[in-house]
Amino acid sequence: MITVVVGHRGTGKTELMKRMQNYLRDVSVEFVDLDELIEEKIGKTIPELFMEHGETYFRELERQLFLETLQKPHKEMYLVLGAGFDLSVIPEAVRVLWVRRQTDLDGRIFLNRPRLNPEMSPLEEFQKRAAVRDENYRAHADEVYLMPEGLFENRHHAMAVEKALLTHDLQNISGSLTLTSEIFKSEKRWDLFKTRFAKKGVALFELRDDLLSFEQIQKVLTEMPSEKFIYSFRVARENLPADQALLELLRKVSWVDWAIELGSPEVLLSVVPGTKVILSLHEEKLKDLWQVFANQVAHLKYAPLVESFGDLLVGHQWQAQDEARRSYLPRSRTGRWEWYRRLQKGKQLLNFWREGDGTSGDQPSLWAWMMTPDKPRSFAAVLGDPVVHSYTPMEHSDFFHKMNLPVFAVAIARDEWDKAFPILQTLGLSYAAVTSPHKENAAKSCQHETLSAVNTLYFDKKTKRWFGTSTDDQGFMELIEGVGMIAPLQKEIFVWGGGGVLEMIEKALPHATQFSSRSGKPREGSEVSEDLQPKIVIWAAPRSEETMLPPAGWSPAMVFDLNYKEDSMGREYAQRCGANYQSGLVMFTAQAQGQRAFWRKLEENS
Repeated sequence: MITVVVGHRGTGKTELMKRMQNYLRDVSVEFVDLDELIEEKIGKTIPELFMEHGETYFRELERQLFLETLQKPHKEMYLVLGAGFDLSVIPEAVRVLWVRRQTDLDGRIFLNRPRLNPEMSPLEEFQKRAAVRDENYRAHADEVYLMPEGLFENRHHAMAVEKALLTHDLQNISGSLTLTSEIFKSEKRWDLFKTRFAKKGVALFELRDDLLSFEQIQKVLTEMPSEKFIYSFRVARENLPADQALLELLRKVSWVDWAIELGSPEVLLSVVPGTKVILSLHEEKLKDLWQVFANQVAHLKYAPLVESFGDLLVGHQWQAQDEARRSYLPRSRTGRWEWYRRLQKGKQLLNFWREGDGTSGDQPSLWAWMMTPDKPRSFAAVLGDPVVHSYTPMEHSDFFHKMNLPVFAVAIARDEWDKAFPILQTLGLSYAAVTSPHKENAAKSCQHETLSAVNTLYFDKKTKRWFGTSTDDQGFMELIEGVGMIAPLQKEIFVWGGGGVLEMIEKALPHATQFSSRSGKPREGSEVSEDLQPKIVIWAAPRSEETMLPPAGWSPAMVFDLNYKEDSMGREYAQRCGANYQSGLVMFTAQAQGQRAFWRKLEENS
């Protein structure tokens, strides 16, 4: 089979295919990158082709070489396509794998790729095209891989899960999956779905009557006879007892879910035994009616919109009172409770992971679900806001896998720490990497004697207290290694922004010139003459409306960015002024090594 791999610029398709070559090294598979094929055949780089001939010429050349490649004899092939490829020319028999990342639509800034709309800012350019491309990928994808943030290299557990997922060799998946009409767009897509998930240990497949037609539900039950199903009522039903076809279908499923938002379940209970009925609540205003029938059904599902950590804990405690009969599935508008759903893996009857967008952003991706051990007793996490882009869960995955612990990304708003942190401890938080804006809060929580900001926490179960440290210094020194030789006069090193890391920067570069990124003015004690120019800019400011860009007259030779996110303003600034650029990934990796050393030492001592 031919598999074409599609996805946004910078998602990581090329690196993924390198890993796939390793995963399938004992199998006869051909791997082709269409961009590399074009460069090899034409003898020019992609940027040169864009500059000399324009995008229209390139797209036609891309289409021709794609069709030529399909005609070559092969047993199995993975063909990586450029982000802007016209997917409508892909033949029906070809499988389309969409590689996504959660941060795709945040935008990315490239320092080594051709600009397609140079009249726009690099972020506007990316986002304008990304929205259209996203819908195009969604329409054509036969399979979606929501790839995690971070670097896979030497993350052996993460790579093992990825290999099993992409080679359709996952076993003992557990959890529940809601089927959508997307899987029936073609017989190829439906057959692929069965190959991936039939007889693979999925506990329950949900068949919702608002997402699937009656005929589609019948097809699933007929062609996946060995699986267990929930039939979920989400559409009001009149004259249910007289619908013999539906009643026959309900006899075939393991569970019948009735949403209390449809009204009283009395009619359902007259035709379906209460021992196979799940009663669901999604709207708090109907809680009284839901509770009236609580003792007449086998299971209660509570899936409210949850705004705060306090409300999350209330729902958690409700479920824990009767784990066999209760499932708690908190929802949010941003997907912020995804980590909690994973924490509950194996602890309740209903717990959904997702394919593609799923039916809730709080449902974990299949990769994240498989990275989570069954019934985790405690967990590690990165705490901050935002954290969806964080590389921390991947970075520490092998370290905590050996302890059978998951690593979560937990978003805590600036004003939530005092309430959220004790609740996380109650739920089992034992190790934490702390990022903006909570490093000062973390120092207070561990009552550190000398540090005003820490990025690493450890909970000692014997003494019932938190210990903390900061490994940012270690990471920063790794990032700026050699700076003293490049710019011996530290006043020619300009620090843009700083916030909670200013103390660290001052310790490493006590004579550097510091500027506020909000006002653009030198900080107190860093007055400079108008003719002084920076040789190096240390970028320590977030992307926000309040963050200004440095004066246009600056022309540094180097920008060191404390941020590794691909939409960083530091990256954009380096592109604008033509400076060499060093991502904060170097700093992140070094400080993460320090975190593991800290945790390891305290574990040994305890």
